[in-house]
Amino acid sequence: MIGTPDPVSNLRPVRYHVAANESDADREWRQIRERVDEFNQSFWETNNTMFIKAKAEYEDSLKQKGEQVTPEALSVFYKDFLDKAYERQMEYNREWWKLNVGMLYPGMKAALRCLTQANSSAAASTQKGTSFWEKSFES
Repeated sequence: MIGTPDPVSNLRPVRYHVAANESDADREWRQIRERVDEFNQSFWETNNTMFIKAKAEYEDSLKQKGEQVTPEALSVFYKDFLDKAYERQMEYNREWWKLNVGMLYPGMKAALRCLTQANSSAAASTQKGTSFWEKSFES
Protein backbone atom coordinates (compact mmCIF):
# COMPACT_ATOMS: atom_id res chain seq x y z
CA MET A 1 0.00 0.00 0.00
CA ILE A 2 1.34 3.42 -0.94
CA GLY A 3 0.55 6.46 1.18
CA THR A 4 0.43 10.18 0.55
CA PRO A 5 3.74 12.01 0.11
CA ASP A 6 5.65 12.93 3.25
CA PRO A 7 5.50 16.73 3.68
CA VAL A 8 9.28 17.06 4.11
CA SER A 9 10.90 14.24 2.12
CA ASN A 10 8.20 14.26 -0.60
CA LEU A 11 8.48 10.46 -0.75
CA ARG A 12 5.41 8.26 -0.68
CA PRO A 13 5.67 5.71 2.14
CA VAL A 14 5.15 2.09 1.16
CA ARG A 15 3.66 -0.48 3.51
CA TYR A 16 4.54 -3.98 2.33
CA HIS A 17 2.13 -6.87 2.76
CA VAL A 18 3.22 -9.50 5.26
CA ALA A 19 1.71 -12.85 4.30
CA ALA A 20 0.68 -15.22 7.05
CA ASN A 21 2.86 -17.91 5.47
CA GLU A 22 5.77 -15.58 4.64
CA SER A 23 8.86 -17.61 3.80
CA ASP A 24 12.37 -16.71 4.93
CA ALA A 25 13.19 -15.55 1.38
CA ASP A 26 10.08 -13.37 1.22
CA ARG A 27 10.81 -11.91 4.68
CA GLU A 28 14.40 -11.15 3.69
CA TRP A 29 13.19 -9.47 0.49
CA ARG A 30 10.57 -7.39 2.32
CA GLN A 31 12.98 -6.31 5.06
CA ILE A 32 15.64 -5.26 2.55
CA ARG A 33 13.09 -3.14 0.68
CA GLU A 34 11.98 -1.58 3.97
CA ARG A 35 15.61 -0.75 4.86
CA VAL A 36 16.17 0.88 1.46
CA ASP A 37 12.95 2.87 1.89
CA GLU A 38 14.09 4.00 5.36
CA PHE A 39 17.48 5.01 3.93
CA ASN A 40 15.79 7.09 1.22
CA GLN A 41 13.35 8.64 3.68
CA SER A 42 16.14 9.59 6.07
CA PHE A 43 18.34 11.10 3.38
CA TRP A 44 15.62 13.14 1.68
CA GLU A 45 14.10 14.31 4.93
CA THR A 46 17.50 15.59 6.10
CA ASN A 47 18.39 17.04 2.70
CA ASN A 48 15.07 18.81 2.24
CA THR A 49 15.12 20.15 5.82
CA MET A 50 18.57 21.61 5.18
CA PHE A 51 17.36 23.05 1.87
CA ILE A 52 14.26 24.68 3.37
CA LYS A 53 16.28 26.18 6.22
CA ALA A 54 19.06 27.46 3.93
CA LYS A 55 16.55 28.90 1.46
CA ALA A 56 14.69 30.75 4.24
CA GLU A 57 17.99 32.17 5.55
CA TYR A 58 18.98 33.27 2.04
CA GLU A 59 15.61 34.94 1.45
CA ASP A 60 15.90 36.70 4.83
CA SER A 61 19.38 37.97 3.95
CA LEU A 62 18.08 39.32 0.63
CA LYS A 63 15.22 41.12 2.39
CA GLN A 64 17.59 42.60 5.00
CA LYS A 65 19.70 44.01 2.18
CA GLY A 66 16.54 45.52 0.68
CA GLU A 67 16.62 43.21 -2.34
CA GLN A 68 13.64 41.38 -3.73
CA VAL A 69 13.38 37.60 -3.74
CA THR A 70 13.21 36.89 -7.46
CA PRO A 71 13.76 33.75 -9.49
CA GLU A 72 17.07 35.21 -10.66
CA ALA A 73 18.18 35.86 -7.06
CA LEU A 74 17.12 32.38 -6.02
CA SER A 75 19.04 30.81 -8.91
CA VAL A 76 22.24 31.94 -7.18
CA PHE A 77 21.08 30.19 -4.01
CA TYR A 78 20.12 26.99 -5.86
CA LYS A 79 23.50 26.73 -7.55
CA ASP A 80 25.34 27.39 -4.30
CA PHE A 81 23.23 24.84 -2.45
CA LEU A 82 23.80 22.17 -5.11
CA ASP A 83 27.54 22.89 -5.23
CA LYS A 84 27.79 22.51 -1.45
CA ALA A 85 25.61 19.37 -1.47
CA TYR A 86 27.53 17.67 -4.29
CA GLU A 87 29.63 15.29 -2.16
CA ARG A 88 26.68 14.41 0.08
CA GLN A 89 24.54 13.70 -2.99
CA MET A 90 27.24 11.58 -4.59
CA GLU A 91 27.65 9.56 -1.39
CA TYR A 92 23.89 9.03 -1.31
CA ASN A 93 23.93 7.88 -4.96
CA ARG A 94 26.79 5.44 -4.34
CA GLU A 95 25.06 3.98 -1.29
CA TRP A 96 21.70 3.83 -3.09
CA TRP A 97 23.25 1.89 -5.97
CA LYS A 98 24.94 -0.55 -3.54
CA LEU A 99 21.63 -1.13 -1.78
CA ASN A 100 19.79 -1.65 -5.06
CA VAL A 101 22.36 -4.09 -6.40
CA GLY A 102 22.17 -5.88 -3.04
CA MET A 103 18.43 -6.26 -3.56
CA LEU A 104 18.84 -8.25 -6.77
CA TYR A 105 19.63 -11.67 -5.32
CA PRO A 106 16.98 -11.63 -2.56
CA GLY A 107 14.46 -10.32 -5.09
CA MET A 108 15.27 -13.10 -7.53
CA LYS A 109 14.96 -15.71 -4.77
CA ALA A 110 11.55 -14.38 -3.78
CA ALA A 111 10.40 -14.17 -7.42
CA LEU A 112 11.56 -17.72 -8.17
CA ARG A 113 9.77 -18.97 -5.08
CA CYS A 114 6.57 -17.26 -6.23
CA LEU A 115 6.91 -18.71 -9.71
CA THR A 116 7.60 -22.25 -8.53
CA GLN A 117 4.80 -21.99 -5.99
CA ALA A 118 2.40 -20.72 -8.67
CA ASN A 119 3.46 -23.48 -11.09
CA SER A 120 3.09 -26.21 -8.48
CA SER A 121 -0.35 -24.97 -7.42
CA ALA A 122 -1.41 -24.63 -11.07
CA ALA A 123 -0.17 -28.16 -11.79
CA ALA A 124 -2.02 -29.50 -8.77
CA SER A 125 -5.26 -27.80 -9.79
CA THR A 126 -5.09 -28.85 -13.46
CA GLN A 127 -7.06 -32.01 -14.04
CA LYS A 128 -6.67 -34.30 -17.05
CA GLY A 129 -8.60 -33.03 -20.01
CA THR A 130 -8.96 -29.46 -18.81
CA SER A 131 -5.60 -27.92 -19.69
CA PHE A 132 -5.26 -25.53 -22.62
CA TRP A 133 -3.29 -27.99 -24.74
CA GLU A 134 -5.63 -30.89 -24.17
CA LYS A 135 -8.66 -28.77 -25.04
CA SER A 136 -7.02 -27.25 -28.10
CA PHE A 137 -5.46 -30.25 -29.77
CA GLU A 138 -7.09 -33.41 -28.48
CA SER A 139 -10.73 -32.43 -29.01
